Amino acid sequence: GVWAQLRLVEAGGGLRAPGDSVLLSCRGSGFTFGVYDLWWYRQAPGGRLQWVSAISPDSSAIEFGQSVQGRATVSRDNSRSESSLSLRALHPRDSARYFCAVHTG
Repeated sequence: GVWAQLRLVEAGGGLRAPGDSVLLSCRGSGFTFGVYDLWWYRQAPGGRLQWVSAISPDSSAIEFGQSVQGRATVSRDNSRSESSLSLRALHPRDSARYFCAVHTG
């Protein structure tokens, strides 16, 4: 049979100073990216997973967690199977590993 791997690969980030901005990207493969809601999460070292943002398949519905509200923007380009998350006015507490996720059922 044929086996396909669903993959989401994040990129961007690195060291930033307080007050700086950062742009993160997430590219999907092995599934139809444009039919699923996409979530962004983050996890600080030793911390729990924290929801950051969600964007609907057609980008008509966008939500942000309280910790980034007013400082974040999220977008997606379904033709490229890609989503981007931008975060400005960075705080030390924004230091974390950021993840994107979909729920395919």
